[in-house]
Amino acid sequence: MRLFFIAVLSLFCLSGPSAAQDPGWDPRIATGTLDNGLRYFLHDSGKEADPFNIRLIVHAGSVDEPVPSGIAHILEHMVFQTNAARGRSMHEEIEALGWRTGVQINAVTREAETQFMLRTRPDDALDLAGSLQFMADLVMKPALEAEDWEKERFVILEELRQTVSVADRVSRLKKAALRAGSRYVDRPTIGTHAGISRTSIEEIRSFYESFYRASNMTLIVSGRIDKEAARKALERAFGAAPRLPAPERDYRILPLKQGLNVNLVQDEQGSSSQVTYALRLPMPNRLTDAGQIAYLQQYFLTRLIRDAVQAEAPYHAAVTDSLGFAAQETTEERLILAFNARTDNHAAAIPVLMETVERLRRDGVARDGFESLMTRARAINENNRKAAENRTYAEWEDRIASAVLTGSVVDDPATRTTRTAALLNRIAFEGLNTRLREMLAAEDQVLFYQVPGGVSVTLPTVATVEAERARWAAMADLPPRQPRTPEPEIATAAPVWPADRQVARSGRISAERRIGNPDVIEWTLSNGDAVVWLVRDTPDGKVYLSGQSRPGYRNSLFDSQASQAAVQLFDQSGFTFWSQTEHDLWVKEQTRQWSIALKEGDLDAGIAAAPGDLPARLETYAAIIAFGGVRPEAVEALHAQINDQRPDEVATRRTELLYGEAGAVDTLQDLKQVDAEELSQIARTHFLQPVTWYAVGPEPGSEIRDSFASVIGAVPRAASMTTEVALQRAGRHAAQVEVFPDDRARVEISFFAGLDWTPEASFVISTLTPIAQQNLKKELRNVLGGIYSLEFELQADPDQDRVLGTLAFYCAPERTEELTQAAFAVLDRMPEIARQADVEKIRSDIAFAEGSRLTDPNTWLRRLVLSHRRYGDAGYLRRMQGLGERVTAQRLVAHAKHIFRTGNVAVLTKLPLGAAAMAEREVE
Repeated sequence: MRLFFIAVLSLFCLSGPSAAQDPGWDPRIATGTLDNGLRYFLHDSGKEADPFNIRLIVHAGSVDEPVPSGIAHILEHMVFQTNAARGRSMHEEIEALGWRTGVQINAVTREAETQFMLRTRPDDALDLAGSLQFMADLVMKPALEAEDWEKERFVILEELRQTVSVADRVSRLKKAALRAGSRYVDRPTIGTHAGISRTSIEEIRSFYESFYRASNMTLIVSGRIDKEAARKALERAFGAAPRLPAPERDYRILPLKQGLNVNLVQDEQGSSSQVTYALRLPMPNRLTDAGQIAYLQQYFLTRLIRDAVQAEAPYHAAVTDSLGFAAQETTEERLILAFNARTDNHAAAIPVLMETVERLRRDGVARDGFESLMTRARAINENNRKAAENRTYAEWEDRIASAVLTGSVVDDPATRTTRTAALLNRIAFEGLNTRLREMLAAEDQVLFYQVPGGVSVTLPTVATVEAERARWAAMADLPPRQPRTPEPEIATAAPVWPADRQVARSGRISAERRIGNPDVIEWTLSNGDAVVWLVRDTPDGKVYLSGQSRPGYRNSLFDSQASQAAVQLFDQSGFTFWSQTEHDLWVKEQTRQWSIALKEGDLDAGIAAAPGDLPARLETYAAIIAFGGVRPEAVEALHAQINDQRPDEVATRRTELLYGEAGAVDTLQDLKQVDAEELSQIARTHFLQPVTWYAVGPEPGSEIRDSFASVIGAVPRAASMTTEVALQRAGRHAAQVEVFPDDRARVEISFFAGLDWTPEASFVISTLTPIAQQNLKKELRNVLGGIYSLEFELQADPDQDRVLGTLAFYCAPERTEELTQAAFAVLDRMPEIARQADVEKIRSDIAFAEGSRLTDPNTWLRRLVLSHRRYGDAGYLRRMQGLGERVTAQRLVAHAKHIFRTGNVAVLTKLPLGAAAMAEREVE
């Protein structure tokens, strides 16, 4: 679907008549080919502050595998192992540079290509020449050693273990049906368990020698670069690679056939039921005149066919739940048109689909829809010219890569706009319908039943389907439409606000003050609310506002499930004096809406609005509280949802493990006894708690001041709840629970340490997260080959005055204990790891990240909240400017010694169903 989306966008990048200038690369993009066949594209952004990105595309993917094995994806992993030019693994090189895989360097394998991406920042560890040499060594000099493969094999099997799902299996079955006769059918990019297990290092080397050739690669560099210097650097880095012919890859193009294939798509755990009828047809080269016309016609027809098919759906409601249409560009020069009917009555859906296609063939697409779409296309064409001038260097890189992979170009915006405008003049309504009929006459056809697991069906024969299609085509006149019962009229215009539903305006400001450095205005309102306004211009001129009250769903009056359900349904239900439809229509017309979020420790009402709009938004907030409520039908839906859910035994077990028996009470079922009025009252109780309003934006005018005073100051408040914090119990505990239907396990580790919480301490502690994460991944993946990825986080919680640590990873069931103990060993070594950390690099990373974060008003808003919560003022905003200097080796070591003691730890191991159950035990 991503390739299809790119193709639609690129329509306006290369369309045009033969009389106009032929499509060509934008002159701002330098293109060339080295003597060994490496093709390159260079784009200079011209902006001094920009870094640069490098993307190397190896034109080899799973479709190139001689037999299904996943070997293309295996090579993506193996090039990061021992490197002949570097004398060690590229993982070690990346670590030495202070980079992280997945951040500065990343890679991805697809069906037809493998991409390696390098993302830099200004004054990075390597300059352009060094980065190009790094990329060249990565792909041109892997040692491909047997020892590395035996370890990495298990990492890839763990990746496979995480990605296999019902949706993935069903998608592959659909692909097998739609791409029958091609190599795309049985070659998933990640590979198969059998293929990965049996692949030898000799086969990996053979695939590498066949496809990792300079002539089979494309290099893209975009950012602030000197093009000539870049040419010389890439010549030095890549020029020594042998000159070998590019491999023949004709099998990439989907082979077409004559006739119909009938298939079954069924997974034992699948639940969807539908029938799909598809047509497969050729498409011309994009850069030819015929190709430009064909792809632009496709742009129109894809949308117009979809609308026509959806309009047919009501006439077949007795058989199908819905009718749909999609166009898929499976490979270059191929297009699939797929008509879908969602139904449990598969046999009855075939006549529906054949009638739909035949009516479309005879009637064509709608003229009014065509004219509307043409107007839109012309507007897009004009707007794209302006938008192209504002592309970032990263967007240029993406554009170039997309064009390379789809066989098109990124051309000059002015030339492109003129050419596309001329081509749009050649797209006529009659010609479009002629093209539609040509497409619907495609001889290569596919029909498949998608059936839920456990359901038995009889597939139709090819002759049966062809006879049904011929029957509809032979009719002199199609059956007249049966009149449909008129749909009840549904309001389409937003209702007018009732005159008798006005919020109170009796509030006032009881105290106010202004403090400098930073410039903060504070108001105390007559109802007890407080306003803390940081006077600071924002990039978009808006005011960023967050109204926070305590407690959240962990409170002294209500169960957390009841609090969460009540506030969510209250927010969704809207105003009780309107129907749900009327409320939804009113909401759609609002330019800005409140975001209501009940969190563990607080209730947050947030909005970003232009200063002139803010008074009206404040009135809306007051109206939500005054006239809102939970609708009975919403509660009925909640009860139905609860009835369909089983108690979450795993969550209960985890809660018991962390907090002890008292915390392991499942109260979800209790909500079935709570009605709409009770939930409304719970929500109102939360909204009654006094609020502190934090704002970042231009200095407030008198209208905003008066709105806060009179409107917000009149909202009734009554402090009645306190926070109840659930604290993880001390000591070392562990439990096992059977969860997974397949052969995998997940280890979830939670630990804590006491902390006198401050924003400054939290900031310093946050720098330990990537250090620990990197070292855990290094040990568990790179050294032990036991995992593919992991999750790790340190969180300083002000409600608990604790640092909370969480670590989780998937692995083979038989390795859970080994890898858990290895993780503990890394955590135990964290003080020494912290001692060896590159503090200057950490400070540099902080400075770079802060440069971006401090342009975001939300950063200032969050930090204003933290400062006011801890100190009662905004002083942290002043002190945070030098936070990087607070990071010292001594502080990192001290925090690591305190935080990573695993005396208070809980380990939950999730195992496959049927594994031997073990009682809770002490951690060894």
